[in-house]
Amino acid sequence: MRPGAPGVPEPAARPSEDAGQGPARALGDGATPLAWRAIALGVLGGGLACGFVAARGERLARLVPAAAVAVAGGMALPLARAGRRPPIAPGGPPGASPVSFSVVVAARDEAAVLPRLVADVAAQDHREPDGRPCFELIVVDDRSRDGSGEAVRTAAAAAGIAEVTRVVRREGAGLPDGKGAALTAAPPEACRGDVVLVLDADARIGPDFLRRAAAYFAAGAPAVTARRRVLDAGSGFLPGAQADEQTLDGELQRGRWALGGCSEFRGNGIMIRRDLLAAVGGWRAAALTEDIDLSSRIAARAGARVAWAIDVEVWEEPVRSWGGLWQQRRRWAEGALRRALEHGPAVLASPRLSVGARLDFAAYAGQLLVPPVAIGALAGAIAARRPGTAAMLLGGYLGSSGLLAFDALRWETDPQGRAPGVAARAGRALRTALFSAIWLAALPRALWDLGTRRGGIRYVKMAHGPSGRDSDQGPTAAP
Repeated sequence: MRPGAPGVPEPAARPSEDAGQGPARALGDGATPLAWRAIALGVLGGGLACGFVAARGERLARLVPAAAVAVAGGMALPLARAGRRPPIAPGGPPGASPVSFSVVVAARDEAAVLPRLVADVAAQDHREPDGRPCFELIVVDDRSRDGSGEAVRTAAAAAGIAEVTRVVRREGAGLPDGKGAALTAAPPEACRGDVVLVLDADARIGPDFLRRAAAYFAAGAPAVTARRRVLDAGSGFLPGAQADEQTLDGELQRGRWALGGCSEFRGNGIMIRRDLLAAVGGWRAAALTEDIDLSSRIAARAGARVAWAIDVEVWEEPVRSWGGLWQQRRRWAEGALRRALEHGPAVLASPRLSVGARLDFAAYAGQLLVPPVAIGALAGAIAARRPGTAAMLLGGYLGSSGLLAFDALRWETDPQGRAPGVAARAGRALRTALFSAIWLAALPRALWDLGTRRGGIRYVKMAHGPSGRDSDQGPTAAP
């Protein structure tokens, strides 16, 4: 029976153990093992020192840039080539049986944007022949003070999906912050769909989103991530750079998936079979980045990899300030480090994964070491008055990003459906490469934070609003 069908009792939505108390309450001093702190500081200091010494030595100064370019090219070219031959082609098998969805949204003070997302969900054409929806909507109202829950109920009633919409209020003192913590209020056993889909409160989706996503699960994928798109990408450098960065990241993840590697979720548009989510313990309040945390758990425990769906698009607002972007990237960087330390050993030792998948994970985690070495090498080259070495290092780092971005931008079109010309692609690829340099600062800072922070991690919530919601660059309008 589908969500909302008569006779189906509504499961109780309750926070899991992780949502309340115990070790997961704080991610600060008591939750960070001393070994992690030592590793973080060792990687930071050792990487800076190795890069500095290498760039000052005569022979090493020539070898380091060449090795960096060789490694980057050796990884990038196979990924770009494999991404053109995905294991599951867009469209899926004809006549696939419907897969039902539980659409879960974690929201805190999001009354300004939730009604539009509710309307997008209501407009989905993924339905039974008699018109009944093959989906339900669960919104976790995470201690909101702006009437977010009531805004959802009103919008759902107006859109005609009140019967398949639930609002779960997360309330209490001392609860951990963050999206992963909020999602524990909607555990797998509280969902009725075959697949759990997680969307951000500011997400926008077209009316065919669920139908297209269902085809991947009908074709056998246990987990899928949507292609993330950015609204108002043409409004300035920052939104445009974020949009093209998402396209570049999609190229990498699609290539990893096609090569049999440990491809990963991205936070907006996570889709996973409910039974698989339950088998790995559901959501974790302690996860700083819930998407890659879950990616590693399903890889280690079930050997499951994440399909990357190019034709299933979720649109979101960009971060509109450099300060907000810096906070976001620091959190992402530290989340990647914590994931590698916490789940890396289990992934690398998993008998359910192929040798290739484990090597892919090791290579992807290993890139976290690059920024400290690169910064140290740049400092060493400058100190040794070798501008050529510094230029080669920067050129190798930015060049590999730029070439991959140029290739990935073949997917892009303007609002009229026209592909960008070579010159436009080259300019956007250069912008993406320059923008990616933020990781040269964000990862070393995250290593320092992980090694030295006292007290809990402070979550900085990005403000969402109605601005930019009517952009001509976005999902097809729902009828």
